Amino acid sequence: MKTNRRNFLRITTGSTFFILSRKNLFSDLADNEILARIEDSKPSKKQRLSAELKRRIGSTHVAGKYHLTKKPFLLEGAEKLLSLGTKLGKFWLIPRTTKGDYSFNSKWGDYKNLTELISSEYYSQLLEMPFETLIFEAQSPIEERWRNENLPDDFYKSVSEEFYNLTAYLYKKCKNKDVTIILQHWEGDWMLRGRGGEMWNVVPQNWQQLCKNMQKWFAARQKGVTTARNDYGKEAKCVVANASEVNRVVDIWKNIPTVTRDVLPYVELDLVSYSSYDGMKDPITMWKCIQEIKSYAKTTPLFGEKAVYVGEIGIPENIQKDNIKERWDSFMGVFLATGMKYVVQWELYCNELKPSQEKIKLPVSDSSLMRGFWLVKPDGSLSESGEYFTQLWKKSVG
Repeated sequence: MKTNRRNFLRITTGSTFFILSRKNLFSDLADNEILARIEDSKPSKKQRLSAELKRRIGSTHVAGKYHLTKKPFLLEGAEKLLSLGTKLGKFWLIPRTTKGDYSFNSKWGDYKNLTELISSEYYSQLLEMPFETLIFEAQSPIEERWRNENLPDDFYKSVSEEFYNLTAYLYKKCKNKDVTIILQHWEGDWMLRGRGGEMWNVVPQNWQQLCKNMQKWFAARQKGVTTARNDYGKEAKCVVANASEVNRVVDIWKNIPTVTRDVLPYVELDLVSYSSYDGMKDPITMWKCIQEIKSYAKTTPLFGEKAVYVGEIGIPENIQKDNIKERWDSFMGVFLATGMKYVVQWELYCNELKPSQEKIKLPVSDSSLMRGFWLVKPDGSLSESGEYFTQLWKKSVG
C-alpha cells in the first residue's frame, strides 16, 4: 500500500494495529452541519426525485419464510420487486444454499460452480427481467477455504477462474441489455472473524494473517472479473463489476481489526458494499461510518474514486416499532447526501422468525411470529417500510 495516499494511517510493526488519526477525516463538518445536509437530502422533502433512484435503490429477496403465489420462489420475488417500482434487485447466488434460499415451488439441481447455477432455468429467466441493477451475493464452493493457512497459488488462480467464467457468461448473456450486475460476497467482517456475531473482544494472534488471506482472496475475485470485463465488455451494453462488503466499521474506533481498516487499503476493488447495521444508532453515526469506509476504500475507475454503496440495511418492524418511516427517511437522507451508489433494503419477504418461533412449520402466515424485515407481509399487504419505499419509487420520475 502507498501510505502517502492516506496520511491518517500510521503503520506499526509486530502485533500493533493500524492507528487512525481523526484529523480532517470528516471534512471538518460539525454535527449540526452534518444534520443540516441530511435534512436537506431527505426524500420526504422533495416533491419529485430523480428517475435514476429506481435503479439505485432496491431490496433483497432471499430465504423468505412465506410466499404469495405458486411461481418458483426466486421468480416470484423478482416479479414482486419490479411491481413495487424498483429496478434494483439483490439475490443470492451460492450453490451450497440455493435449495434453501429459494425453496418454495422450485426444483433445483446440483451445481458445482457459479456459472452452472447462473445458467440454470430460474436464474436465466431472472436475467431476462427488466432490472437495471442486479446484485448477486456470489460465493463458490472452492472459496470456502480462504481462511486456511498456507494456501497454494493454485487456490487463488482457481478463484480468479471461477469469477472469470461467471463474468464472461454474464457478458455473453446480457450483452445487449442495459444492466449493471454486481458480484459481491457476504458481510466481510463476520467472514474475517469466522462466524456471524463474533465481536473479537479478544483479538486472535493470527489476525494479521487472516487479513492477508482476505486481501489475496478479494484480489483474486477482482482479477477474474476485471480480466473477463476486458475480454468481453468492450462492445457490451451491460457492465459486470466486483464488490467486497464490510459490516463492522464502528470497531475501528475501538481499535479492533476490521476489513475496512486492515483489508481495503491493500486491494483495489470496483466497489465497496456496506452492510450498515452498526451505523444505525443514529444518522450522524451512519454518516461517519460511511466516511470511514470512503477514507480507506481503494476503487477502480469503473465507478470512480471512493465508490461505496449500502448493500444491506433493515428495520425489524415487529421489534423496533416506533418511527419506522421517519427512521428510513433520515437514513436515506444520509445515503443521498453522501453519494451512495446504491442502497439495498433488507428485505422483500421477512427471513427471520422470532426466537421463540424458530421451529414453526413453513410457510408462515402469521405476521406476529416474525421479526419484521419486510416490504411485503405474509398476507400480501405492504409494511410501513413497504409503504415508504413504494412511495419513494413512485416519486422517482424526474
